[in-house]
Amino acid sequence: MNQTEYSRPGTSNMYTPRTSRMQERQRFDVSRPRLEEDEIDGLEELIGQTWNIYAASALFGFQQDDIHLKLYSKKLREEIASTLSREDVTYETKFSIIEDIASGSNYENHPAIKIEVVAKTNSHEKNVEKTIYKGILLSWKVTRTGQNIQNSIRLPLLLCRGTRSCMDAVHSIIGCMFDCVIMALPAKEYDLNWLVPIIIVANNEEDQPIVSGEVKMEYTVPELPVTDTITIKFPTSDLRKILTVIIKDDNDKINISLNREHIEMFHEVLHKQMLVLGGLHLGLCTLHKINLPGITIMENRMKVMNIEIMDNILMYLSERAFDIFHTVCFDI
Repeated sequence: MNQTEYSRPGTSNMYTPRTSRMQERQRFDVSRPRLEEDEIDGLEELIGQTWNIYAASALFGFQQDDIHLKLYSKKLREEIASTLSREDVTYETKFSIIEDIASGSNYENHPAIKIEVVAKTNSHEKNVEKTIYKGILLSWKVTRTGQNIQNSIRLPLLLCRGTRSCMDAVHSIIGCMFDCVIMALPAKEYDLNWLVPIIIVANNEEDQPIVSGEVKMEYTVPELPVTDTITIKFPTSDLRKILTVIIKDDNDKINISLNREHIEMFHEVLHKQMLVLGGLHLGLCTLHKINLPGITIMENRMKVMNIEIMDNILMYLSERAFDIFHTVCFDI
């Protein structure tokens, strides 16, 4: 078994039974003010590249002045050289502040931190430089507050790219330097169920859909290798019609936000369509990957080609990362 694909024509049959699969997130606002020009400039650096997604706890003792940034760079270079020791390779590292990537609605409004590692191969024939790690710690429009911990900053989301060995080494070293924890933030089925509607409902300044074309949702099958998948294809226009019916209010206007009930019903409708039109019952299959024009998200990796969509995804992921390390919950 390799990969099975199913396509379907447009339809709008409704399916109403409810499940209780999604209990965490209750709402996501999809009609926030448009991005300011400086925010767009900042996000340009994130567009069109594949990023690994991580969550980070609070960084303790981090100072943002030039002297401390140079000291952090020196410490990281020494540790990287020790960890990834090679005879013909030297390393250059750099900490820097990215003022552009800072959301005005962020609860603490810390600018993003960029961390870079460059490997220089020295030989008699030629010298080759290669960036083996690039990471950006940020907080994007997280408006909730957590515990007020002195001498710490919160940048809960880390986007990074590079070699696996260097990513592991940098994260371990950063954890020791700033007494923090960095862990992978994979997009589970629950997250992908939210992200599909969030992406397809987004409009541009002319109130036209940002994403058009075909949505591909890839499902893994229990007890089969992760490479053996079932791919379901839907036209984005059909999914928008279904979502519009679900979320419009009594005045036939689209609500300004998606809530958990909208998401549950939306996917129930899709599963019903798969069964009625394709004879496909997904059962215990798990949504593993979503692929839309210019957008791919699977596990803790993503690639996004559109700034407005990146804005929404960063807000969603920042809140997920915030929930992991920066929110204290009490069960009563």
